[in-house]
Parts: sequence; C-alpha cells; structure tokens
Amino acid sequence: MGIGFNKISGINQIYKANKVDSKKAVTETVSTSGKKDQVLISKEAMDFQTVLKSMKQLNNLPDIREDVINPIKEKLENGSYTVDSKSLADKIISGGFNKKI
Repeated sequence: MGIGFNKISGINQIYKANKVDSKKAVTETVSTSGKKDQVLISKEAMDFQTVLKSMKQLNNLPDIREDVINPIKEKLENGSYTVDSKSLADKIISGGFNKKI
C-alpha cells in the first residue's frame, strides 16, 4: 500500500484544514487559586525506575576486572604462575567447569 501522487493533494488539504494559527490570542482565563497539581507515581513505575538506574550502573562497569587479572598477568610474565593439575582434573571430572556463573 502506497500513497500515489494523486492522493498527496488530498493529504495537503487535510493538513491545511487542521493547521493551528499561532497568531490567535488566548481570550479565556481560568482561575487556579486554591488548586494544587498532584502527581502520583505507581509502585511499578518506581520499581521500573530503580531497575533502569541499576542497568545504567551495570553498563558503566568494565567488562574486565583489572584487580583480578593484573596479579595473574604478572605471575604469567615472570614465570611464577602455576596450575595444580590434580585440582584442575578433579574439577573437570566433577563438572565444575560446566556451571554457569
């Protein structure tokens, strides 16, 4: 479904008919003395806002925890990093590496 050129003039007429004249002055005034605006926010909306704030904070966290990685890097670079092969084999056999964090 598309808009053909023959229909564009009809659409323009609708826009012209509904155009708001910005030069008209407001003649009616309403007294608001004694009335107070009030906004009520639902608990769901407040919970949603809390989740949004938390998500923004999580997005600002780095993907790599440098405080954990740097000591391991240093040990790898100077050759002092060792792996306990028995402990590693036990974890592989027990399925310890299959668990999601």
